[in-house]
Amino acid sequence: MPKDWKKTDIYSIANIIYGSPFASKLFNSEKNGIPIIRIRDLKDQHSDVYTPEVRDDAYLIQPKDIVVGMDGEFRPYIWGSEPGLLNQRVCVFENKRPKGKAFLYYSIKPLLDIVEKTQVATTVIHIGKKDFDKFQITLPTKNVLDKFDELTDSVFEKIVNNRLENIRLENLRDTLLPKLMSSELDVDSIRL
Repeated sequence: MPKDWKKTDIYSIANIIYGSPFASKLFNSEKNGIPIIRIRDLKDQHSDVYTPEVRDDAYLIQPKDIVVGMDGEFRPYIWGSEPGLLNQRVCVFENKRPKGKAFLYYSIKPLLDIVEKTQVATTVIHIGKKDFDKFQITLPTKNVLDKFDELTDSVFEKIVNNRLENIRLENLRDTLLPKLMSSELDVDSIRL
């Protein structure tokens, strides 16, 4: 490690925001309220469950947020979907620097993997604040971080934009396909 780099805790580059305990009796699939993001929604980055509940401590996940489930598997996900409410047992690693989400993502990924591989439980493994408090990273100089950000920020942005475009195209397909199948839309005159 270069002499001007330093070992530090994860809190030097990130705040960790924890989800709120929303009342499951208010969950619905009628799109009443705001989508609620649970652990099971992270992989596909889509939720069909909504809640009308309003909480002062609620956090609204935004595209580009780094989201981690805290039970079962500890994988960081770059959120590339519509905003949604952060449910309990899900957290966001909020970057403290103006850029540098890629650095944060790749700093926590191996740390989460180590915890996942070393946890022992009779049912489901869990991660929490006490585990995050132990996260140590190697922090390069500001100059090195800035150069890394310059190289990676556009890639990070592209990942999120591609996911958002995929969602838009899926919605368009799901809207048009039934109309095409029922002959509600006539495409006979379209030349390809």
